Amino acid sequence: MKVLILNKEQFIQILTHFKIGENVDKDKIYDIYRTASLTLEQVSKSNILTNFSAVNPIDIILYSLGEYHYVETGHTKEQFIQLLKDENFVSSIAINVADKYISLSAFKVDTTKFSSKYLPPMSSLKVYVNFMIKILSSYHKNEPKSTLITDLLLKSANLCNCIIELLSNGYETEAFSTWRTLHECECTLTLLNKYGDPLIEKYLLHMHYGIAFKGGLKTKEETDETFIRLKDDMKKHNLKSKDMKKMIEYGWIYYIDEVKNNEDKYRLNFRDGVEKLAGLSTYASRYELSSEIIHSTPLLIYSNEQHFYYLTLLSLYESFFRLEQIFVSLFAKHVNEAQLKSYQDFRKVYFRQLVSIYQRELNNFSKTQKRNKKEA
Repeated sequence: MKVLILNKEQFIQILTHFKIGENVDKDKIYDIYRTASLTLEQVSKSNILTNFSAVNPIDIILYSLGEYHYVETGHTKEQFIQLLKDENFVSSIAINVADKYISLSAFKVDTTKFSSKYLPPMSSLKVYVNFMIKILSSYHKNEPKSTLITDLLLKSANLCNCIIELLSNGYETEAFSTWRTLHECECTLTLLNKYGDPLIEKYLLHMHYGIAFKGGLKTKEETDETFIRLKDDMKKHNLKSKDMKKMIEYGWIYYIDEVKNNEDKYRLNFRDGVEKLAGLSTYASRYELSSEIIHSTPLLIYSNEQHFYYLTLLSLYESFFRLEQIFVSLFAKHVNEAQLKSYQDFRKVYFRQLVSIYQRELNNFSKTQKRNKKEA
């Protein structure tokens, strides 16, 4: 099989597209790419690998860049300059590139997939999530006192993307486990967004407690002062030393009026505390099911993959719809009238489409459940 080998000009154009820095030795990388391609051509002609398919030059370039970059960052500047002068430098890296291309083609793992990144349930949601991430990434962030809502919302959007990737590639139970984290983020975000700065302040206080508990504060004096305050807070709620970790993680809910007046009704945990207060207890059984998977019960190994695909997809969409409402309220505060109009036009197209997709997938899930019951 003849392997397509790009010329130097075509190669440079591709490197420009990947925004490779000026300090990179492009001639050397081209030599690696070309040598690896010639090696692959020889292998294809030998008929050693019967399933060897057409070679993708972009993949070879990316492997070449990856190998080059990894060697470069593993040495000092002076050491790397000497390596570049070694006559075996190009051939040794090119062999690695060719070997990995062949191996990852021959040992390619194909999982059962119920969707694809090109199908609307994945692609339409990803477009919207990426739009949210792009907007949120432009906001001021990573200063919890003023940006906690933005930071949590951005993390939630990134988790949505992670779940989309896992579902697209046939990793249903792993995606469902990740949804569990998304659900926790959503419940926390719902409460912080609802009660605003007073609750955010207490949430950050408990974050400070957590840092102290893990020995992350700068001085022993600061750590001691923090534990004195924590223990005083625990006494107010008749908590014992054994409850310290629960108090650190969930004690901030005590500052919600509904809890202040009904402490016996809530517990310092996620399910009977944060989730319940967020009004999302309908997901308690899904959350528990996801916990079983996380803890490697037989359910993880012998699960019905199609069932978990739909369960995760629908849970993801439902979380997304609620998170999007928080995003809308946040976005409206940061833009002018023209930008808001542009967003509303975008939303009219994609949000309606996402609702339609959700309804269709919900119907599909219902059909599969009925079919599975008949076959059982």
